[in-house]
Order: sequence, then structure tokens, then C-alpha cells
Amino acid sequence: MSDVFRAGVEPGGLTTDYELKMLICYILHHIDRPMPISALIEVFVKEGIGNYFETASAASSLVKNGHIAVETSQDNQRCYVATPLGTSAAETFEKDLPLSVRDRALEAAQRYFVIQERRTQNKTDIKKVHDGYLLTLTIKDVGSDLLTLTILLPDLTSCEQIKTRFLSDPIVVYKGVVALLTGNYDSVGSLLDEP
Repeated sequence: MSDVFRAGVEPGGLTTDYELKMLICYILHHIDRPMPISALIEVFVKEGIGNYFETASAASSLVKNGHIAVETSQDNQRCYVATPLGTSAAETFEKDLPLSVRDRALEAAQRYFVIQERRTQNKTDIKKVHDGYLLTLTIKDVGSDLLTLTILLPDLTSCEQIKTRFLSDPIVVYKGVVALLTGNYDSVGSLLDEP
């Protein structure tokens, strides 16, 4: 087993091609649903577990050897799925991977799906105006929208930061707005302590 090219890999990240392959199988087995190729690679890179090229190469090798397969999703995204061979490998060899890396990678993969679901349930819109950008955040509900909020921001960077925060937990935003407008902060107290 050769050492993985270390650029972009944080201390505690994976150091061999074998470990990358086992972690890919582990994630796909435990999320038990197709995961877009770009999202899986992004999890490894963002978490500092593996770099782009080595992760892509490990996944490609797993496809070639029948451990994972490529499917096209309903929205035309190419996705990886674990095959029975990949699931068996994940169950057999997952203990060879550090628990902290397994947990971090799986949480990041699950977080990806939570954010994707929130993006379909909630809406953001950025509009350029003469004095900046209008960012509109909308929380959809069964009947009327639960919240529609438009804010003027100076640049696209600010819009993207707020958009990301909003989509990561729209209910916190909703409760925070209601608490600020009503002056009743009791419902927000526990939210402010969360990471």
C-alpha cells in the first residue's frame, strides 16, 4: 500500500489508498442511498480526510472492482451507491478505520443530505440592486409560507454566508426572528448554546 499524496489532508486524515476505499464503502453503506459523486468527494476534501485526486482515484477503483456502482438520480446527477460487495467490505473492515474519522465523515455526508432537503423545502433568492444585493429567505410550509424575509446586503459574499447559515438550520432563523420581534427570548435561549 502506497502513501496517499498528502496535500490538503489534515493531521488525523487517511494515509493509504486502502483506508480511503474502505471509508467510501463505509459511508455509502451507512447512508444507504445514492450520493452524488461531487458531494462524496467534497465530504473528504472539506473534512480534510483525503484530497480530491486520491479520493476520486479510490472511488474510480472501487467502481472498477465492483464495490460501488454509478447510477443516475432523478435529477440527472451521477451518484455512487454501495454494491453488496462494497457493503460486505464496509462491514468487515470498518474497524480498521479510526472511529473519529468514520464518525466525522458520516456526519458530513448526512449533513449534506439534510442541507439538500432544506434547499428543496426552503428558498433563497439573490437579486442585484443599485445599492447592493437583496437576499430573500423563504421558509415554505403546507399552506402559506412560514417566513419571507428580505435583507439588503453590500456584497455577494455576505449573501452566500447568510444563505448557507439559513439553509443549515432555517428553524433557528425563524425562532430567532420571532423572538426578536416579540421580545420573548425564552424560546431562543437553548438555540444560542448549540454549535
